[in-house]
This record gives sequence, C-alpha cells and structure tokens, in this order.
Amino acid sequence: MSPSLSKAAILTAAIAATSFNTFIQPTSVDAFGVAPTLSRRCGHTLLHSEKSVTSVSATINIMDSITLNDKIELRDPTPDERSKGGVEVAADGSGIKALEVLARIPRNLILASTDMSPRIIDAVAAARNITWATELTAVTLAALHPTEEEIASSSNDDADVMQIKQAWIQSWKAGGWGSAADLGPDIAGDVVGTLLTTGSDNDHNVYAKFRMPCHPALMKASFGLEFLTKCTEEEARAALTTRGFTYRSMRDALEGLVLESTERTCKGTKRDKRCWDVGDVLDRVMARATTLQLDADETTTSHVIVPVYEHLAHSLNANSKLVSIDNEVLLVATRDIEAGESITRDYTLAPRIVGENDEPSAEADELTALQLLLQFGLPPSAWPTAKDESS
Repeated sequence: MSPSLSKAAILTAAIAATSFNTFIQPTSVDAFGVAPTLSRRCGHTLLHSEKSVTSVSATINIMDSITLNDKIELRDPTPDERSKGGVEVAADGSGIKALEVLARIPRNLILASTDMSPRIIDAVAAARNITWATELTAVTLAALHPTEEEIASSSNDDADVMQIKQAWIQSWKAGGWGSAADLGPDIAGDVVGTLLTTGSDNDHNVYAKFRMPCHPALMKASFGLEFLTKCTEEEARAALTTRGFTYRSMRDALEGLVLESTERTCKGTKRDKRCWDVGDVLDRVMARATTLQLDADETTTSHVIVPVYEHLAHSLNANSKLVSIDNEVLLVATRDIEAGESITRDYTLAPRIVGENDEPSAEADELTALQLLLQFGLPPSAWPTAKDESS
C-alpha cells in the first residue's frame, strides 16, 4: 500500500466494501444443520474442506439429539441477521409461559472450558496469555480434531458424540466481523490468512516508516468500522489490535491441536494453515460463548458454547436462560413469550476479550456497536446506536 494513499481514498473504498447491502455475509447453510463440505477460499468461513480427513458425514445433525418444545419453530437466519436468529415461537400457537422449558440439550454435547483433557491442558499451559478464550478455543479445536487414540479408546456412545460435535462445529459459518465478504476486495487483498490473523505485535514499529500506525489491512478495516459503527478510528484500531493480540497469545500453543488443516487457495506453509485454523475457531468461539454454572453446588462458572443458544437473536430484554440440571442443560423461558416472537439472549452478558493493558473492569463496561459487531457479528438492528436513533 502506498504511504501517500489518503484516508479519504481508503475510507471511500471501505464504505464501498462495507455498505449494509454487501458487508453482511450471506449464508446458505442451515443454521441448525451441517455445512456442506465445500472447498474453502482464503478468508471464507467453512472450517473444513471436502479434502479434510476430519470432515464428518453431512447427514449428522446435532438437532436430532436435542429435545425442542413443540411450540418452537426453527428457520434459517436471514442474511441481515448474520446467523443470529431463527428460533421462534410458532406463530399459530398459544405462546410460551414463563419457566417453560424451550429445549433440552444433553450435557455431553456442549463445549465447556472445564472439560479439558491432558492434551488440552498442556496446550493451554503453553499460551502466552491464558484467558477464557484460550481455554474454550482449545476445547473446541480438540473436539474438532480428536486423536486416533481418543477415537480408539471411546465407547460407541462416546464416538457418536464425537461425530455429532464435529459436525456441529464444522457447520459454524459466521463469526465476528471481518470475513472476506465483510471486507470487500480492496481490504481483503491486504489480508494474510484472515483479518483476525493479520498483523504482528510489532506492527507499530514495522509500519512507522510508512507513516502508518499498523498493518494496512487493519488500518483500512478500522476506517470501515469507524463508518459502520460511528466509533472513532482509534477505537476501531484498538479493538482490532486487542482481537489480534488475543489470537497471537494462543496461536503457537494451540496450533498443534489442529491435526488436519483446512485446504485454502491462498499460499502458506502447513504451519500457517494450522495457525489460520486456530484463528477461524477463535473467531467463532468468541461469537458464541456464554457462561454457565455446571456444577451442582454452583460454585464454578464455566465458559461454554451451547447448541441452539449460540444462534439466538440479541435482546436487552432477553426471554430465555440456560440452566444446568444433572446431565442436561435446559433452555428456559424467563417470561411469557408471545406466538411468533423470537427466542432471544442478551449478548452484553457474554464473556468478551479485553486488551493487554485494559483494566479488569473493562469487561464489565457497556458494549458498544463496535464490540457487538466485531466480536459477536451482531447486525445493525442489535446495536445501541440503532436503538438510540429510532427512539
């Protein structure tokens, strides 16, 4: 990128690439089924290609193992919903009463930071900065890439659960903002692997001689985020830097958990591709995670990803909650829900990543449109700015 390229020119390109008609990543995958095994392009979002030995049968659907309330209907989220939505009370029914169970999910189908095998513990221990994101990303990678020994030593039931979880994880299509479709060709052309995996901890010094504060792709992306979410360029760049630091702090430790990397058309070493897969999984983990008390005495809070719950639309007046009882995780209505109403969760209560130099209290701050888009991939209709402008 030429150092003489003006911010106006970059912002014009970013606006063209990220207008609300094109920055929304379209989806053709059933949110409650399994992604087709398509070949992957650099920056796209399928976790495995048809050449990956870890891909499992597309006939496996995690919803076959989950008990849904008869009054609940599932549909594919629309492109505008960015994979957050599609769980609704039947429009022709009588609605749902408070405390009614909406779904029953077997405990062994969820991904939890407390479910760490020795292989996962060793990998996490080697990370530069151990956070909930490190642990849950490691658990997810290990579930996606079971070893031959783990498969051979598992019972038939455990082997079935392994395959179901693999198929579920492989179906995760959308994460936070930053896919090739979000960025457009002008920014995506500067990306190495994906936006999240682009850059280094020394970018400030590397690009200072070009009078740029960071990697060109991150600088252009910060202009796009500034336009989209009405934040400042500095705030957008800081958020992108935090996300990049989170990835790099676990990259070297967790890439060994990737036993078969995703096929990509962009060039890179085998290690590069394993690292990019770590970034892909981290991206989707951050967009889906929540917290849940799994132990009987409710003394330990785990970071988890729960089927169905990870797809719910956002609302500050959420109408559902997760409850762990024995060997099940229940999705329970927290209030009466009318016929045709969406089942929702409050993403402002989800765990989030904080910067290397942020105060611990930063995680409790109110989420901005920038954070809701960048980490969770939530659409404009969920942003505080959209609510403020309509009120």
